[in-house]
Amino acid sequence: MPAPARAPENSKLCNAFSKIVPFWTEILRLWIKIGINPYRNRPYCIGMEQYRTIAVIESNYQNRAKVTNALFSGGYHAEPYEEIEEFISASRDGYVVLINDDGNSIDKLLDLMHRNAMWFPIIPYSETASLDSIVSAMLKGAIGYIDRLPDLESVANVINSNQPERAKLVETGRMRANARAKMVLLTKREREVLQCMSEGMSNKVIGMQLGISPRTVEIHRANMIAKLETDSTNEALRLAAYAEI
Repeated sequence: MPAPARAPENSKLCNAFSKIVPFWTEILRLWIKIGINPYRNRPYCIGMEQYRTIAVIESNYQNRAKVTNALFSGGYHAEPYEEIEEFISASRDGYVVLINDDGNSIDKLLDLMHRNAMWFPIIPYSETASLDSIVSAMLKGAIGYIDRLPDLESVANVINSNQPERAKLVETGRMRANARAKMVLLTKREREVLQCMSEGMSNKVIGMQLGISPRTVEIHRANMIAKLETDSTNEALRLAAYAEI
C-alpha cells in the first residue's frame, strides 16, 4: 500500500515559514530604526573576550542613560549603575568598568576592589579632564581614558588598541586580585609574619619584633605557606608583593 501523501503537512510548514520571514524582516527594520545593528559583531579583541559587559558607573541619570544607550546601539552589552557600591555588590566576572572621573571616584572604586579582592579593567571618562587627571588615572592602572562621551569609537579604541600593554595590565590586575583573595585566608599573626618576611627579617628577628619565639615564627610560616598554596617562601613573598600588604 503506498504511503499517504504528506502535502498538507508540508503546506502547513510552508505557510508558517511564510509568516515568520516577513515578521523577522519587520523586527530587523525596527531594530535598525531605533539604532540597533542586528548584524553587529561584538567589538572585543584578542585578550578581552572574557569581558562581555561594560558597567557604566554614573551618578547623573541623564548621562547614564545616554552613555548606556549609545553603547547598546554600538553592539556592547552595557549595565548602568548609579553608585560604585551598587556595582561592587552586584558585580561578576567579565566586566569592563566605564566610570565618570569626578575627582575621587577612581580611588573609591580601587579601594572597594582592593577590600573585596576584585579587579576589573577600568576606563575613566570626563569631558573636562586635565592632563594631570589622565596621567593619574593611568598610573593607578586604568587601561585607557576617554575625554568625550558618548563616543563609541573611543571606547572601541581603548579596548582594542595597545594589545600587549593592555594584556599586561589585565594579567597584573588578575594576579593582584588573586593574591588579595588568598591573603584573606591568613590570620592577623600570619600576615604580620609575612610582612616581616617581605622586609627581609629572619625568624629570630621576626620573633623579637612580634614577641614570639623563632619556633612559633616557623610554625606560622608553615601554616601561611600551606594556606597560600605555594611551594616556597619566595612564592609567598611574590603573592605578598602583588597583594601590596
